[in-house]
Amino acid sequence: MAFSSVSDELVEEFNPKKEEKEGSILEVGDQAVWSLSSCKAGFGIDQLRDDSTDTYWQSDGQLPHLVNIQFRKKTTIQNIWIFADYKADESYTPSRISIRAGTGFSDLQEVEVVELNEPNGWIAIPLKDAQDKYVYFSDLEEKICTPDQLRPKPDNSALVFGKYFTDHMLEVSWDSKRGWAKPVISPMHNLQLHPGAKVLHYAIELFEGMKAYRGEDGCLRLFRPDKNMARMLSTAKRSSLPTFDAEEMIKCVKRLIQIDKEWVPYSTTSSLYIRPTFIATDPSLGVASPNEALLYVLLCPVGPYFTSGFKPISLMADPQYVRSWPGGCGAMKMGANYAPTIYIQKQSELLGHQQVLWLYGADHQLTEVGTMNIFLFMLNENGERELVTPPLDGLILPGVTRLSLLELAREWKEFRVVERTITMAEVIQAHEEKRLLEIFGAGTACVVCPVSSISYQGREYNIPRSEPSLSQRFLKTMSDIHYGRVQHPWAVDI
Repeated sequence: MAFSSVSDELVEEFNPKKEEKEGSILEVGDQAVWSLSSCKAGFGIDQLRDDSTDTYWQSDGQLPHLVNIQFRKKTTIQNIWIFADYKADESYTPSRISIRAGTGFSDLQEVEVVELNEPNGWIAIPLKDAQDKYVYFSDLEEKICTPDQLRPKPDNSALVFGKYFTDHMLEVSWDSKRGWAKPVISPMHNLQLHPGAKVLHYAIELFEGMKAYRGEDGCLRLFRPDKNMARMLSTAKRSSLPTFDAEEMIKCVKRLIQIDKEWVPYSTTSSLYIRPTFIATDPSLGVASPNEALLYVLLCPVGPYFTSGFKPISLMADPQYVRSWPGGCGAMKMGANYAPTIYIQKQSELLGHQQVLWLYGADHQLTEVGTMNIFLFMLNENGERELVTPPLDGLILPGVTRLSLLELAREWKEFRVVERTITMAEVIQAHEEKRLLEIFGAGTACVVCPVSSISYQGREYNIPRSEPSLSQRFLKTMSDIHYGRVQHPWAVDI
């Protein structure tokens, strides 16, 4: 959606007198719809809008009424007509109207606020001067390093996760009045933040993790970047941060990688880690939605997760520690989800374990292992082989690797694939009955990580590994896609 000129634009002409439908949606041609909602006392704006996209209310509430415009395809609107009239039997006409627009009700952004002085009847609100609210690759500005600014690249054998950064970064700023600024690629630099920036006080931020690979054929590839962007947009909504066009952002990220392509390791065990980050930057101590934000992308060359081979890890499972809970943000990739886990991770290391197996609830449900999704390969009570992983119920991150392993397994059709709740009691029973074949974690950093043992309530449970190993099969299949040894639609050329 765009309010400024776009290719194949459709300028809508609308005669409101012709198509009035009081109390419902007003059709604006075939391409757009708009509806009016408000904050009637006792009702939240989100509640009214989310329950019905065609709600019509008028009231004298303190907050502004909202006009939400949803576009089914790229459209340019010249005018919005609103029927603002006094209704004695309901309420008063609003004195202020906020117009928000987007490609759907999940990504609406404010484009105009209209003050109404004793409105009566139809009012035309011109939008021809409204600014484009999205990031566009065509607006990208590039400020390339001079030769003396380029830094030496580390040897692949010295790569440590997150220690080395490439020469350039991508930045896009946003504010509630002007929307998104032009995206800029510039030399890597420190950020300047006001000490009152919301991100520093209320952790209004999010991040993503994805990778670029140099294939055996020399081509650079991303792995399912659309899935990362979809998750980023979901987290942005939960964080009260603005949304953006995922495809345009991917184009900007691709260009950043092209500029720093020599930082992508010439190796089929190493890769370039991509860290999109989104923070609230407005200098205000009020606990409220941000009015200013910054989206930036960093690149880091990283070595293999398993520096000394494909080694299983031991887990500490302690039910007194909880990573997530229903109604919380466990399914979002926010930094606030990670900070509280560091102390527990340290405790597990002091006890001789590599990672934490996160449990939830009185029945000790398995959720995640470290920062990875968890999988169990086992025989069910009928003797059938099953790959089991916890469901996307809000407690776990919807991992891109998790999704990919599930899709591969279902494509193979060699065993049952089940997403359901798993408890420690079930794991112990399967272990005692020799039905537990393998447990492993899955994530962007390691792809697949086998589990050797679980320490739980004073006992150590040694986890077997099936032969042939399913985790190794997944690792090989995914690596073949990453490095171009097999052609697959998940691998996106840069």
